[in-house]
Amino acid sequence: MPSVRLNGLRKAFGPQVAVQDVTVEFAEGEMSAVLGPSGCGKTTTLNLIAGFEAPDRGTIHFGERPVADPARRIEVPPNRRNLGMVFQSYALWPHLTVGENVAYGLKMHNVPRAERETAVRRALGRVRLNAYVDRYPHALSGGQQQRVALARAIAYSPEILLFDEPLSNLDAQLREEMRSELKEIRAAVGVTAVYVTHDQTEAMVLSDRIVVMSEGRIRQIGTPRQLYEEPANVEVARFLGKSNVLEAVVVDGAGARVQVKIEGIDKPLQCRAPAVAHARMTGALSIRPEGIHLRRKDGASKAALVGRVDSATYLGNLNQYQVVLAGGQRLDVENSASDLLVVGEEVAVAVDPERCYFIAAEPGAAKRAA
Repeated sequence: MPSVRLNGLRKAFGPQVAVQDVTVEFAEGEMSAVLGPSGCGKTTTLNLIAGFEAPDRGTIHFGERPVADPARRIEVPPNRRNLGMVFQSYALWPHLTVGENVAYGLKMHNVPRAERETAVRRALGRVRLNAYVDRYPHALSGGQQQRVALARAIAYSPEILLFDEPLSNLDAQLREEMRSELKEIRAAVGVTAVYVTHDQTEAMVLSDRIVVMSEGRIRQIGTPRQLYEEPANVEVARFLGKSNVLEAVVVDGAGARVQVKIEGIDKPLQCRAPAVAHARMTGALSIRPEGIHLRRKDGASKAALVGRVDSATYLGNLNQYQVVLAGGQRLDVENSASDLLVVGEEVAVAVDPERCYFIAAEPGAAKRAA
């Protein structure tokens, strides 16, 4: 199972640049997610890997094998890249049975009939659909159709699996079930996999590493925990989970833990920070909603910030609040559902230093405090 290595990849459609200078390696045997909003270039990147699109410049290697390099006029067609692909739309032939759909790729690869039948049974067994081998797609649920598409992709033992938002057409409960199944099946097959999605939960549940993209560029690469707890920029902080992002300046400390000042708030807040952080550095403070603790003001310590509950929503296992601080800043808060605060109530606001992170202003946008 080879790695997938992209180097300096660029693809434009007329004046619109879809992928710009993308360099990343999807490690051998890992499940990597490419995460980003619609139009960020993630599907184009996947199509370049698959061979459905040709790059304008840059290279693609599967292990040490070049499969795309326009400078050397290398462009290996999709059917010779030894990969499987699972599409958002399932892409099943309606006139073929489940077994015939799964066998289609094997037949195109001239696999003998006896071997095809063995491979089909094995692939359908992995997705628990052996009993449906003679049914047609119209007789299956959406989840079952997606399992057939996955069985077809793994039937001829590809070296690489590509997923193009395969769960987006399923309802919420089925999507959650299929996440677990996909993770188990991919681990059992053991191939290198690239999973494109706009769903941050899917990316965090399924992948070993996440590549966050926007506007055709990679913004950050890391494990789900790294990206959630230490976002490289404001864009990543806001996209990967909910986050309160406030402009801030470091007033004391350096390195892993600093104190920052937010305009309109008298008391500095302590937070985690990157190694480059130092006094007078400007940037933003990312505070996760679960890192903010609320108490009724009459029980507050003198060190607590003060705010007022502007909205309150009960969700069963937790309460969601929007709190307005004395300086006018609004914070989204998620707390245990054991004690419901009411709209208009004055509250003490405590921020957990471990759940907030200072993000230094990016080069070119950074500015020093006066």
